[in-house]
Amino acid sequence: MHEKVNMRSVVFNFTLVFTSLIVSGVSVTVVGQKKSSLFWDPPPATIHRVQKADRRPSHPLPAKETGTFLTLQWRLLERGNKNVQQEADPTQVFHTGDQVKLAITANQTGYLYVIQRMNSGDGNFVFPDPRINNGLNNVKKNQEYVVPSFCPRFPDPNDCWWEMTPPAGRENFIVVFSRDKFDKLPSHVAESDGDYEYPVIKSDLIEDLINASRQKVRKATGQLTIPGKAPARFATRLQNTNIEDNEELIATIQLKHAD
Repeated sequence: MHEKVNMRSVVFNFTLVFTSLIVSGVSVTVVGQKKSSLFWDPPPATIHRVQKADRRPSHPLPAKETGTFLTLQWRLLERGNKNVQQEADPTQVFHTGDQVKLAITANQTGYLYVIQRMNSGDGNFVFPDPRINNGLNNVKKNQEYVVPSFCPRFPDPNDCWWEMTPPAGRENFIVVFSRDKFDKLPSHVAESDGDYEYPVIKSDLIEDLINASRQKVRKATGQLTIPGKAPARFATRLQNTNIEDNEELIATIQLKHAD
C-alpha cells in the first residue's frame, strides 16, 4: 500500500520562496539551459541585508555583507510503471490518479516552508512536517528535500505521494525558502498521535507573503546539475539576483491536470 495525499483540484501551482524579497512587481527572466549563467554557486556579491518586520534573524544584520545569491532547484517526481519513482516533465498533462512528489534543493542553509492551497482560499502547511527532517524546517545546503517523503501509517512508510483527484480547480503549493525564520509561520511541528493534520494558514497571510516580494528572478530549465549530484532531466533552477533585497526566493510551478 502507499500513502495517497488527496488533491482536490486539477491544476497545481507550486510557489517557492527564498528570504530576501517581499514586494509586488516580480521581475522574471527565463534563460535557456545552454545560455544560462545560473551557476549553482555564483560568485560572491555585496548584498544589502534587509530587516523585515516578519522575520527573526539569528543575529543583528549588517547593512551589507558578502554573500551568494539565493538559488533554488526543484524537480518533479512521479510514480511510473511498475511503481518505479522517476523524474517527470512538469509541462506534461497529468490525469486523475497520477501520483507526484516535489523535490527541492537550496544552494545554502536556511528555512523552508511549503504551503498547500486550494484555489485562493486558506492553505495547509505540508512542510515542516513531523515525519520529515524531525519536524524542523531548517534545511542544509545541497541537500534535497522530498515532499511528501515519509508516511508511517502505511506498510511502506517511504512510499507516499500526492495523488491528483477531482474536481477540477487549482491547487497551489507555496514553497518558501528564507535566510531567516518567519514570525508567523511555523518552524517546527511536533510529533502527534494518530492521523496528522496539517496546520492551517489564512489566505490573507499568504497573499501578503507573495505580494510583498521585491525579488528579481532568473530561471533556467532542462538538464541541470548540482555539484556532486547526478544531472536532473527536468529541473528548474531559480535565482534571486536583487542585491538590494536578497532575503528570499519565490517561484511558481503549475501542473496541468486534465481529468
